[in-house]
Amino acid sequence: MSALLEIARHYALADAAFEATETEAFENNDDTAYDNARLARDRNDQAWFLYLFTRFEERVNHSSRSLLTTRLQTVPDWSERRIWQAWSRIDIPDIAFLSKVEVLTDKSKHDYATIKTCYEGRNTIAHGGEWEVEFFVPNVAQTMNDVSQRLVTN
Repeated sequence: MSALLEIARHYALADAAFEATETEAFENNDDTAYDNARLARDRNDQAWFLYLFTRFEERVNHSSRSLLTTRLQTVPDWSERRIWQAWSRIDIPDIAFLSKVEVLTDKSKHDYATIKTCYEGRNTIAHGGEWEVEFFVPNVAQTMNDVSQRLVTN
């Protein structure tokens, strides 16, 4: 099982606890407790989303390294090889995330748009904001897993 799908499995355990607290507050007609439980559950979802994204980013970095190695060895024409030579002098994590995604996916396709949307959500949450897009962590995990398998590595 992939790390992303494993994270989703663990998330389900945590989410069940938050759901139980939320359900109890609802059944007791305790609006304050319900609102607090709902907020805690939303925060939990955002934390798991960030955790998922870190694992996805690691896959992007790994794919970028593979692609860089392949291109340095196989692209004979300097005009095409120069970007790879420039990237070889930089640590992969230091290259802008969406720049890596642009070389691993077709920017005009759905995978790029999906990654960009998740990245925007990641940035919003990571910098203290509220990501207003509704998401379900297991679905995000599956999507990230599927997309990561389609990243170009050669």
